[in-house]
Amino acid sequence: MRKKIFGILAKMCNKKNLAVFTSGLLTALCVSCNVATAKHPYTLTSDYAAADLSGRKFVVLLPTDERITINNKKDVVNDLGGANAKPESRIRKFYFPLFFEELKSLVSSDSFFLLDQYRPGLTEDSLAPKQISLQTGEPALSVSYLLPDESQLQAHGLDSSILILIERIEFKRNEFYVENYWDIKSRRSASLEADAIVLIWDCKSDKPVFYGPISEKTEFVLSMQRKHWEESARELAKKIVQSAKCL
Repeated sequence: MRKKIFGILAKMCNKKNLAVFTSGLLTALCVSCNVATAKHPYTLTSDYAAADLSGRKFVVLLPTDERITINNKKDVVNDLGGANAKPESRIRKFYFPLFFEELKSLVSSDSFFLLDQYRPGLTEDSLAPKQISLQTGEPALSVSYLLPDESQLQAHGLDSSILILIERIEFKRNEFYVENYWDIKSRRSASLEADAIVLIWDCKSDKPVFYGPISEKTEFVLSMQRKHWEESARELAKKIVQSAKCL
């Protein structure tokens, strides 16, 4: 009888240990899989992962008004002024200069220009574009970019440069009417979100260095102010440089 009882207990212990071991193993495998499959929505081309581009000339192309989307236009007027001006013009006047200066301060190259600084009078929409599609993210998504064609690059002395093209940018905030929190249950802070579609292109090699979406959220409490737009511009530039790595 004793042998029978001890045998049953032994089997129960073995089953329990096996269950614990199996549970632990599955947890470890899940953690391992999650780490291994972590993906970014953007792509850094493998050839440039450890490249030194500090000796190259960089030219930045910013989006035209048609490629600037502002979902919180009331904030633009409240914080950046210009009640009788297009909200997109306020972004070009106040947001983009801070964005460019932060980019310039963070990159390794000393040759860093806006397009119209490098070639006065030349604008993004005056360059004859060619459309290219690149797959990025997980799962892979095809994103279209408008890139100046090779003849245009050569004609304006851009054929050996590195282009930083901001294809599109969109602004929004998560809650327009409740300034403090999104809702009382989640206690999620209100934020200004900037979503940019970025393409860094090596004109000399005629291939992409880095491409895809980059997002930045600037959180605030009580009220959104001009300083939050300024912080967003600088942080978006910083995130692009940190993500691209080779700049």
